[in-house]
Amino acid sequence: MTSARARVADLIRRVPPPVWPLVAIVLVVLLGNGIFVLRLANNDPISWTAGISHQLCRITCGRPMIDPNVGFVTVSEGHLAAMDLLHGHWPWWNYFEGLGQPLLGEMQSAAFFPLTLLFGLNAGLLWFHITLEVIAGVSTYYLARRLSVPMLAATGVAMVFALNGTYAWLGNAVLNPVAFLPMLLLGIEMILDSTTSATQRGWYVAAIALALSLYAGFPEVAYLDGLFCGAWAVVRVFSVPGARRPRALRRLATGGVVGVVLALPVLVPFEDFLKVAYIGSHTAAVDGISRLPGYTFSMFFDPYVYGTIFSNPNVANAWAGIGGYLTTTTLVLAFVGLFGSRHRPLRVLLALWSVLGLAGALDLARTRDLWNLIPLVSSSSFPRYIMPSVEVAVVVLAGLGFADLIARARSRRLLLTGTVVTTLLIAYCALAARSHNAGVVLTHKKAIIQIGLDLLPFVALALVLGVSFLALTSRWRVVPWLLAVIMAGEAVVLFFVPTAESPKQITIDTAPIAYLQAHQGEGRFLDLAVLYPNWGTVFGLNELSAIDLPFPKSFKNYIEDRLYSGLNPGNQFTVKGGMTGIVALEDQVVRHFKNYEAAGVKYLLMNTRVPIDPRLTRLGVRKVFSDSVGLATIYSMPHPRPFFSTTDPSCTVTSTHPDQATVHCAKATTLTRLELSMKGWSATVNGVATPLTTLDGVYQQVAVPAGTSTVTYRFLPPHEHLALLAGLLGVLFLVGSVVNERRRFVPRWPGRGAHASLE
Repeated sequence: MTSARARVADLIRRVPPPVWPLVAIVLVVLLGNGIFVLRLANNDPISWTAGISHQLCRITCGRPMIDPNVGFVTVSEGHLAAMDLLHGHWPWWNYFEGLGQPLLGEMQSAAFFPLTLLFGLNAGLLWFHITLEVIAGVSTYYLARRLSVPMLAATGVAMVFALNGTYAWLGNAVLNPVAFLPMLLLGIEMILDSTTSATQRGWYVAAIALALSLYAGFPEVAYLDGLFCGAWAVVRVFSVPGARRPRALRRLATGGVVGVVLALPVLVPFEDFLKVAYIGSHTAAVDGISRLPGYTFSMFFDPYVYGTIFSNPNVANAWAGIGGYLTTTTLVLAFVGLFGSRHRPLRVLLALWSVLGLAGALDLARTRDLWNLIPLVSSSSFPRYIMPSVEVAVVVLAGLGFADLIARARSRRLLLTGTVVTTLLIAYCALAARSHNAGVVLTHKKAIIQIGLDLLPFVALALVLGVSFLALTSRWRVVPWLLAVIMAGEAVVLFFVPTAESPKQITIDTAPIAYLQAHQGEGRFLDLAVLYPNWGTVFGLNELSAIDLPFPKSFKNYIEDRLYSGLNPGNQFTVKGGMTGIVALEDQVVRHFKNYEAAGVKYLLMNTRVPIDPRLTRLGVRKVFSDSVGLATIYSMPHPRPFFSTTDPSCTVTSTHPDQATVHCAKATTLTRLELSMKGWSATVNGVATPLTTLDGVYQQVAVPAGTSTVTYRFLPPHEHLALLAGLLGVLFLVGSVVNERRRFVPRWPGRGAHASLE
């Protein structure tokens, strides 16, 4: 036992001191996700974004995340992209969603994002999020250190940002670019610090961070984060002596340009898709005036003042628009940071950005109009997507305040003042929330939980208050350690709250999935509240139902004209509103029965507890499968159109892949393919390029001659070959610059050349 302890102690001594902060950040991230890492709960969003599973709750089952797109898009399309790449295929197209649509160009799939490969694992979403959180924390640590924040303080703020409010609440692709915001800021700082030498490593970091934030799959967040980075660069460049500013500006520009060029392989398909896509409310006329209700002010500083996610019906609408929160300990230290003198212009920027960001989200004093003067801001969901940059601004300001506490005794008095001010703010938030909490009926268990949630910020403030008094005594040495522990502890607890709402166990009803996999072939199924869109993508099932954004405009128009009259919004072709929604969709199937069959719908997947509309049975719909657990029943349509068909009924068509068909006809005819017609698709008949035409505004047609023909289809996003070439040139330029710099600055040692010396 003694020798084992000695070996452990020796191993610890051998670890370099700079490694310990990184180890601490990783451990805190694992602790925040511990309920999933230890398999005490399951974070698979299928439990609450589909109706094909049973779940076992531990304490209470609620919403562990705000946005259901974590299931509809992040997991489903991320899984498809990962499997395409792992099997050596380009992730250009999603065949399983609706009539098919771009996969890479959809952007939220993050199809070219390196971490998307993690979705090939069983617990892919968990490790995807953990990896992003670690990157966010480590980047924040090095950013703080670059600003001369002491190691302990830098570790504390890094832990907070690793488990920030956006990561705790949202879950979907919105959070993907957030990890690269502090990395991009780090690159900017490295550029400014390197202006005294010929080394250029800073712009490499900035270019890679910018490219990754774009590949991450949510351009609105990347854009708003980029605005913050631009403001940071403008302020910080004036800290560089005038003679060195041109060099700094050149390297900043180089990093920005190279970063965008590296990201062209994903930006170009996205832009091409936008030209023919429906983007919902993301227009200046709608998003430009969106704001959060005034009562959400309290949620920014006291995250669970209204209970857990969607638990309070009085404020349910607010959750869909909010994007994160701030911790009380960070607010106290940010208050201290307001009054420091070092990096004074940067502190002013951080404070202004935080205040204006929150004010814009709430549209206080018409601040949103000011933000809308910036190009493209009016077409983004500003209240939600501004929060990551606000969070990093407050965290960095807190880091500077923490550094002031360590460096200057007079700043320690500000810790007490900041604690009192923050306590008054949290008390106001709690009092302001009382009217919206009134009348909410809670079970005894939930009432106890809510009391604990209400006390969380006050407990943290009480601990900081105790540390504040301790800071004024001679025991100062322990104060920074205590503050770091309180910061990390509060971040972990607040992050843990939504995860605790996850089910202990999820059991997926695989029987209907297996039946469809065995019998569907190239046909499609229509979901009626069992396997919600786009979960068919995960299981390799063609599902006519679809939810996405951007959404093919031609398919949206076809849905509204031929499949679901009056559908609103047009990008959500699915059941909405429980039983009422199921009945409404059944009615639409009855009304447009032939159009559903013409779309290749072979099966209806329905909840067993819902009786089928008698009109459907009269039209020839019949039950073909019902599972043993009484959850799902499958009905077959009488005459679904085959995926490939010809205008000549005497022709024979065989196919083993949606991109190829063999046609045998006695005379020339037209082959129809039930895949969405879109620019980028091409076809060859017996190896000869043949024009594609469009049927009914959505389906593909190609002329085939008499005899036997092999028709092959291929999709490549328009202009993607040029984008890939540009991206490759960007990679070569980046690698070449790094290699050239290493060759120029590697010292020459004796024996390595004719001019080797000991200098």
